[in-house]
Amino acid sequence: MDIRKMESLVAIADHGSFTKAAKAVNLTQSAVSQQVHELENLLGVPLFSRDSRPPKLTRHGQAYVETARAMLALHRTFLETHCRSEVKGTLVVGTVRSALTGVLPRALRTLKQSFPNLSLRLINSGRLSNDLTQDVRNGQLDAALIVGPPAADDELVWRAYAMERFFVIAPADAPGTTDADLLSAGPYLRFIPNLPIERRIDREIEKRNLAIVPEMELDTFESILLMVSAGLGTGVVPELYIREAARDRIRAVPFGDASFYRELGVVTLRRGKKMALVEALLSALVQPAAR
Repeated sequence: MDIRKMESLVAIADHGSFTKAAKAVNLTQSAVSQQVHELENLLGVPLFSRDSRPPKLTRHGQAYVETARAMLALHRTFLETHCRSEVKGTLVVGTVRSALTGVLPRALRTLKQSFPNLSLRLINSGRLSNDLTQDVRNGQLDAALIVGPPAADDELVWRAYAMERFFVIAPADAPGTTDADLLSAGPYLRFIPNLPIERRIDREIEKRNLAIVPEMELDTFESILLMVSAGLGTGVVPELYIREAARDRIRAVPFGDASFYRELGVVTLRRGKKMALVEALLSALVQPAAR
């Protein structure tokens, strides 16, 4: 049984909605819905009644939530009893810039509390995901937190820990209500893409026949956020860049549909010598946020 699916189910029960649960477990709402659907197929019973909004737990759903709570508690007890003392040593981890925000600070705190014998050396080189993946392959890094997934490679293991939507951001006084309205209001601040998921932004705009001419081309999402906050135009950024933004200066509307998202994850060598340490890091990254 997938621990993450059970964590998502418990989060829905605790938070009362798929939307709030998705934020708690650092996934998109569509990903959480898919996890519930897979659980229902596996168990052969409906866990939620779709006749109400938001969907409510069925009798089977309520019973399985309690089962999931017990299984998760046993899993945590096992880790604390058998794994804490085993997880020791130094883990060298490279990160892309965007991984330094979001869930990482909480994960590092959890690691320090749960595994006192684990030392983490975090390297923020400002390099791209492809470069960090190559460093993992060459043995220069034990693992890397990147935007992925990376290209298929039998030597590597990829584990996603968060999925996030993209948003159109615009000055607070920009006209319009939809993502197309805000983009068309311009001026458009284009992100110069370095990754396939980011090139999808250009393709999505082209597919929707939006007549947009870039006013500026910027090489970081932070730069786009700063320019928009100063009232200089509109742009598209991942969700984590707007969580701490001055919301009185910008407006944010989801870009595209729920299938337009990016994954943040951990990549490591399949036969790496520090897999136990990597698993400890991943466990902390996917742990639901405290209520």
